[in-house]
Amino acid sequence: MRRYYNQAKSLLFSATAKDTFILFVGNIGSAFWGFFFTLFAARSMSVYDFGILSAVLNLVVILASIADIGISSGSINFVSVHTANKEEEKANEYTKAAFLIRLFIVIGISIVVAVFAPFVSKTFLASNDPKVAIWAAVIPLFLFPDMFFPHILRAKRKFFHSTLVDNVFYFTRLVFALAFFVVGGLTMDKAFWAFGAGFIVELILIMFFVKVDYLYSKPNKLVYTNLLKYSGWLGVNSIVSSVAGRLDIQMLASMAGATSTGLYSIPSRLASFITVFSGSFSSVLAPRLAGFGDKEAERKYILKSTLAVLPIILGIIIWVLVAKPFIFILFGEKYVESVPIFQALALAQIPVILTIPSVTAIIYSMKKTIFVGLFSFFQLVAIFIINLIFIPKYGVFGPTITYGIINLIFAIYTWIIVIKHYWVNQEK
Repeated sequence: MRRYYNQAKSLLFSATAKDTFILFVGNIGSAFWGFFFTLFAARSMSVYDFGILSAVLNLVVILASIADIGISSGSINFVSVHTANKEEEKANEYTKAAFLIRLFIVIGISIVVAVFAPFVSKTFLASNDPKVAIWAAVIPLFLFPDMFFPHILRAKRKFFHSTLVDNVFYFTRLVFALAFFVVGGLTMDKAFWAFGAGFIVELILIMFFVKVDYLYSKPNKLVYTNLLKYSGWLGVNSIVSSVAGRLDIQMLASMAGATSTGLYSIPSRLASFITVFSGSFSSVLAPRLAGFGDKEAERKYILKSTLAVLPIILGIIIWVLVAKPFIFILFGEKYVESVPIFQALALAQIPVILTIPSVTAIIYSMKKTIFVGLFSFFQLVAIFIINLIFIPKYGVFGPTITYGIINLIFAIYTWIIVIKHYWVNQEK
């Protein structure tokens, strides 16, 4: 018994736990600043203008997912390996190559959106003003440093620096928006310019933490080829997952009405914090699993990280049990009907927590990104079809059942791959 206690204690106070906590707190901070930015924008603008703002920002998220094409994960893989091996020049080459690929794609997408601004505004942004689409083209450029450099810092295991860079962007954006909110109203244009303010302050901090040494490196063709080859399926997964992750609310609004969508939105926002923690833990595991280069060491670390997710699952269960007073205190009596929805949605996230070690191992140790990419296609189609059946039948609970089914299938799928690679094949 004492042996298990000592193992649990070592996990709790391990470097992995510390780094996970740093990233989790940082990600919670970003979500917190983002929430209040949205709050000030909604209170300052008309419903019509806020609707356009939301449409623009939603499009920006989709464009950012397309622009990434898996390069962020690819950069973590190669930069972390060469950093662990003390090969700083090689790490700089991969940093520069990833930087140029991402920047080229972002600029290309922005140019296309700007050229077709009248069409984009009218078709996707519920506005006849082409300037709105111009903002949709500009904001991805403002977001570019925040979507790239924190990944490089995590690859170098500078987790505190990465969270600081990320939070500076969103905090500066909030301060800028709050200033206009206080002195005379926050308009749509000023809300957009808040992204520019965050971009400037964050860029200064990035130059201090990352330096500019990587810009002087000279990556060869093989470096670019390795990045693109490794990142290909991850990019597919990122794009498809970005769309799939927005189907629930969109389909619910279309098929069940505004009230059901409102009741579902609160649990969806709360459950997103589970996703934040999941992403934080994955970011901590990634450079470690990418840097081992030894199957036995990887297998031991996968077992260790699997034990580490059990307290997270326990925390979710406790959160489910106290959901009613929690939601009542935060959102008031009118959202009491959201309690069982949140409980169902939170429990549906448990399989996702169980996939943290398996998915990270598949991507960073096994280097089999195609497995994750292929599943994303199934995920998108399955979510659409199951929601199409379950929303009319179960109403607001339809998407929670859908996510439970898809997440469970994903957990089984990834663990079969990992067990076969590390245990079945090992025995042979």
